[in-house]
Amino acid sequence: MFKELRSFFIISSLMLITGGLFTSCDQRSSEGMIIMTQVDKDQEIKDFNSTDFPRVLSGAQIMMMDPANPQRQPLLLSKDFYSAFSPAISFNAKKMVFSGQKNQHDAWQIYEMDLASLQYKPLTNSKENCTDPVYLPGDKIIYSQVVYSDNGQKGQALFARASGGNQEEQITFNPGSYAGTSMLHDGRIISMNRSLTSELNKSNLMVMRPDGTKEMLFYKSEDQGQLISKGMETETGEIYLLEKNDEGLGKLFSISYNNPLKSRKLISEKVGGDFIGISPMVNGRLLVCYRKSKEASYGLFELDPRNMKLVRSVFNDPRYKTIEALVVEQHMVPKKIPSEVNMKEQTALLLCQDVNFLGFHQDTAMTKGAKAVKIEVLGLTSSLGTVDVEKDGSVYLKLKADTPFQLQTLNEEGEIVNGPSSWINLRPNERRACVGCHQGNEVVPANRQPLSVLKEPIQIPREPRLLAGKE
Repeated sequence: MFKELRSFFIISSLMLITGGLFTSCDQRSSEGMIIMTQVDKDQEIKDFNSTDFPRVLSGAQIMMMDPANPQRQPLLLSKDFYSAFSPAISFNAKKMVFSGQKNQHDAWQIYEMDLASLQYKPLTNSKENCTDPVYLPGDKIIYSQVVYSDNGQKGQALFARASGGNQEEQITFNPGSYAGTSMLHDGRIISMNRSLTSELNKSNLMVMRPDGTKEMLFYKSEDQGQLISKGMETETGEIYLLEKNDEGLGKLFSISYNNPLKSRKLISEKVGGDFIGISPMVNGRLLVCYRKSKEASYGLFELDPRNMKLVRSVFNDPRYKTIEALVVEQHMVPKKIPSEVNMKEQTALLLCQDVNFLGFHQDTAMTKGAKAVKIEVLGLTSSLGTVDVEKDGSVYLKLKADTPFQLQTLNEEGEIVNGPSSWINLRPNERRACVGCHQGNEVVPANRQPLSVLKEPIQIPREPRLLAGKE
């Protein structure tokens, strides 16, 4: 009897100790786990270029799996949601933000989950859809939210807020749709933007500071390619993205940080197949959502970009499509850029050094033909004014902040020489110089003082009597 009781107590103690170890491990960290988004195998996946924005998914689930034990059933993290997707991991790998929809017809909101306790909290409470969150340094996030412009146009703007606060700040105001945002190590963000002036259903990558200042074109798809993923920078500085070709297959490309507009390189030619999601890993490899053919379902693989080989299959369930995945691991904290925005100011300044050297349209390398002598500022619904440029081609403008505009240059007869440009927005108190936006930073005018800065900046919008440029 004594021996039986002794054996019982030993076994019970071991069970308690073992159970405590698992509980302690679960509470301590989820590092090394993989977070992934799954949808039903028959669901059509709308990409970022879909006209039905924002990009949302029906019945999507966020799962967590252990890559060391792929035979174990993944844990459902979004069990309280009708649909959830777009997860992003904090730099210390302790938290996750994601887009969630509690009930089928609810507006999408942003939530944050503690990855040790798996407890979550809402970060937004908007009447409009909020999607695609990403962490910033300093316990802040950026996300996309549906907005309506003054002329009633529907779009998506970027908003920033502290993850522990209720104050949000809109940082983009140009018409169109911003989504699929990620961070660069230099502290700037890159976001997929489908502008009203861009080709139909095609997105470009725009780069800006986290306060919305200094926005400019970062990358534009070539030929028939369509950007379908965020730009993702690795720990070593490579930037990867996915484009859909004319056959509807997602292909993996890389671009250079120093020259993103002119360094596009196809790197998935050896692998073939169809990519739908990518995420860099700290070990230098890529976690990719991929299928060999259109008949197969998207599974999860580890890819070595140095020799373009699928190293191993990480997870595959033919009942579902795995469309997003990322490893829970600590990663580099980007630089924290101080903001120049001052919300007490209502204006911003724009200097163009030489309108006849640069040309404002993104497809114009250099002005040709007739010389431009005026510049016109176009608002959403009407002209905001036309002004003369200086003899050296420079112009110095003071504009209403957070008010989108386009620029076009005119000759002596009032005919358009260049433009209209892509949409431009200046934040309150922003100082910006036009010295090669859309052209690449390797081509700039001569280093000299523009004549226009010797005078006070010209106020835009102009007074009614000056709209035609007549003093």
